[in-house]
Amino acid sequence: MTITIDLLRHGEVAGGMRLRGHKDDPLSDDGWQQMRSVVNDKPLPWDEIISSPLQRCAHFAGELKGTTGLEMQIMEGFKEISFGEWEGELISDLYEKHHQQISSFWNNPGLKPAPGGEPYELFEQRVHQAWSELLDSAEERHLLLVAHGGTIRTLLRQVIHFPLEHFFRIEVPYASLSRITIDDGTPRLTFLNGSL
Repeated sequence: MTITIDLLRHGEVAGGMRLRGHKDDPLSDDGWQQMRSVVNDKPLPWDEIISSPLQRCAHFAGELKGTTGLEMQIMEGFKEISFGEWEGELISDLYEKHHQQISSFWNNPGLKPAPGGEPYELFEQRVHQAWSELLDSAEERHLLLVAHGGTIRTLLRQVIHFPLEHFFRIEVPYASLSRITIDDGTPRLTFLNGSL
């Protein structure tokens, strides 16, 4: 049995380069254009759409559902990590005010969470639980998961087992598409930041 899951990161978010985890800001106009360019004028292979509940993912997933007629499922477990007190802060301001702390987080998110934020190990458990639930119900289908940079890196880490201190060495640009194929229970990264 083969299950194929395409991982699509949301596009640019309105409001500039801020640290957003659970902060529910919408896509910018450019972000909408980025997302639509992934699917426009292309044959779409998906049988179902799965999405994080946050609007930067779910609103595009809902639009795609409307244009394709595909089933859509919102899964809370695929939310981004919570950044606690850093939520919504400009990244440049965080570097100015908390340079050592945020640098340590980028170097290894598991060592120390953002103040009041979600510990990485709990985030990883949440994402892995949602992934297991998705695979348990997936059967032999091709799914689209619209999610976040951190969520996608966590899923890639589960597949290729890179160390947590290399977490942010994997680039997951806005509106990037990656693919995981699971053959008889064995997951493989088919491509990273590719296209349909």
